[in-house]
Amino acid sequence: MSALRKGFLPLVLLLLLTAQAKADGETRAIASVTATSATLRWTAPGDDGNEGRAWRYDLRFSTEPISGTDSLGWWTASSTTACTGLPDPGEPGSIDSFSVTGLTPESTYYFVLRTADEIPNWSYFSNVAVITTPARQDSMPRNDETPPSPVAGLSAAPAEEGISLTWIPSPDADVVGYHVYRSITGNDFEAITDSPLGEAYYLDTQVLAGVTYYYRVTAIDDSDNESPISEAVSATAPSVAPVATRLLAPFPDPCVNQVVLRYEINEQETYGFLKVFDINGRLVRRLREGRMEQGQYSVVWNMRQDNGRMVSPGVYFCVFSTQRAHSSKKLVVIR
Repeated sequence: MSALRKGFLPLVLLLLLTAQAKADGETRAIASVTATSATLRWTAPGDDGNEGRAWRYDLRFSTEPISGTDSLGWWTASSTTACTGLPDPGEPGSIDSFSVTGLTPESTYYFVLRTADEIPNWSYFSNVAVITTPARQDSMPRNDETPPSPVAGLSAAPAEEGISLTWIPSPDADVVGYHVYRSITGNDFEAITDSPLGEAYYLDTQVLAGVTYYYRVTAIDDSDNESPISEAVSATAPSVAPVATRLLAPFPDPCVNQVVLRYEINEQETYGFLKVFDINGRLVRRLREGRMEQGQYSVVWNMRQDNGRMVSPGVYFCVFSTQRAHSSKKLVVIR
C-alpha cells in the first residue's frame, strides 16, 4: 500500500449536518448543533489519492482560535482536546461523521481534522471548522433528567464488509446521538460505540463470518440521559471467499493483553508466515509459518515474545507474507 500523500486529498470538515430521511426516501441535511454538542461530517479520503482506505482519523478542538498559520502550535497546545472513539475511515468519497458532546453553551469552538495511513504518514491539517453553541432553551431545564424515547425501527442485515444497522431517527429534539450494544448470545449486551453516533446508521465490521450477532440501540440527549434500550435484532455475518491475500486491521488497537490478527488467503496453496516485529525491525514473535491454504483465518496474540516474556508497551508491526503477497499493519500496545 502506498504511503498517504500529505495534502493530496484535503480533508474538508462540514459542520452541523446529519441525515434525516423524508417520506419519499430522499435524504436531506439538517442543522445539528445544540447547547452542548455538535455533529461534524467530512468526505473520507483515500490512502493514495482515490485508492484504498486511510487508516485512522485524529480530530481536535479548542476554544482558542489558530493564531496566523501556526496550526502545529495550536494542534499540540494543552488547551486543545483530542477526540476519542472516532470512526475508522470509510471508503474514499463516502461521508464520515462524529458527534462531540460535553460542550459549553454560548461558546465558540474550533475544529481541525487529520488522517493517516498505517505507517503512519499524516495528512496536512483540514480547514478550520468553527461553531458557536447556542444558549440553553428556557423550556429545557438545566438539570434535565428525562431520558429520550426508546429507539424504534431497528433492523440488521448482512453487508459486504460486516453487518449494517439502521433505525428511525429519534423524534426528540434534544437527542445528539446513539449507542449500539452487541451480543453473540442474545444476552449480556455490551456497548461497541465509544461516543454517540451522529446518524441513525452503523456498520459493524468487527464480525466473524458465519457468526450470528444480536444488537440493541439507545438514544443520548444533550444532558447525557440515555433512553431505554431498544428491542433486539440479529443478523449473521456473511461468509465470502477472500478477494485478496492480505492482513486485516488488528482488533482491538490499541491493545493491552491480547489482540486478534485476521488474514485472508486467495491462493490455492502457498507458503507464508505471520510475524510480529518491533519498531526497530527486530523479530518479536512467530505466530504462523509454513504451508497455507485458501480461506479466512484469525490468530490471537497474547502479547508474549517467542521467549515467553511479555512485550513492552510501544509500537509493533504485524507482517503477513506469502509467495505472492506481502502486507503489514501497525499495532500499538499499551499498559
